[in-house]
Amino acid sequence: MKTSFNELIGKSLRLQKAVTPKDSYDGLLSTAALCKLMLDTAWNLLENEVHEGVTSVASMIQLNHEEPTVAGETITVEATVKTVDENKILIALKAVDETGTIAHGLNERLIVDKVNLKQLADQRAAPLKTIL
Repeated sequence: MKTSFNELIGKSLRLQKAVTPKDSYDGLLSTAALCKLMLDTAWNLLENEVHEGVTSVASMIQLNHEEPTVAGETITVEATVKTVDENKILIALKAVDETGTIAHGLNERLIVDKVNLKQLADQRAAPLKTIL
């Protein structure tokens, strides 16, 4: 278990994915699919850095999708830890396809206790159980 996440500053991870028809809208990479890959990359960057019983959750995503990518191309997303403030980690994101940069953004992630997170979700959902 890490006592401080400050040692993660500068750590990076890259994930690649071929754009499939399911990821596209009218043959072009959808922003939703790109956002999912960017969030998945950020989560994977931290996955092995937290101890059992905790996880990271996205508290903010900022995405600038600047260029189109056609289905069939491969995109690569790089996530890099920029800052750490206690349990809040800011990750810079960059996506490139076979031609160049297509997007960049930021993802703020919080390190949270899984049990407490589940309890909070159950409390919030409790009023719905009387309706459903």
